[in-house]
Amino acid sequence: MASTSSASAPAHAHGFGPGKLLLNWLILVCLTFSTFGVSQIQMPVNYHLAAAICISVVKTTLVVLFFMHLWWGEGINRIVFLTSFLFLLLLMFFVMADVGTRFTLSNSRIAPLPKIDQTMMPTGMPPGMGNVPQGHSDGPGPSSGKAGEQ
Repeated sequence: MASTSSASAPAHAHGFGPGKLLLNWLILVCLTFSTFGVSQIQMPVNYHLAAAICISVVKTTLVVLFFMHLWWGEGINRIVFLTSFLFLLLLMFFVMADVGTRFTLSNSRIAPLPKIDQTMMPTGMPPGMGNVPQGHSDGPGPSSGKAGEQ
């Protein structure tokens, strides 16, 4: 009876053994330190973000291709990963669009609205209301024509 696995076949038939995994890990560590190094360089803030994102894309690609074995994966695995990645990008796009169009309290790049004079009467109450808290009666009610008198 024929066996489907050969006794002489290596454990990693795709040719990516422990040495290459260690090299891949060392590259990931160097890229992590390079992210910190780029953050210490004097450049505009948006360039720091772009550099960090580029480095993280390279690191993610290395992890997905080699540690998750997608490099040697079948077609359906690649399709599933690509589809999930496209949905992730779509969700990130809508989150960024939402944050970018929010009111001034959550996005400081937008100029604040002009100040509106909201002063009230000297008593601090809107016109037509007395100093009596709502729900308490201190004599005649507002229908008597004496509302707001002091």
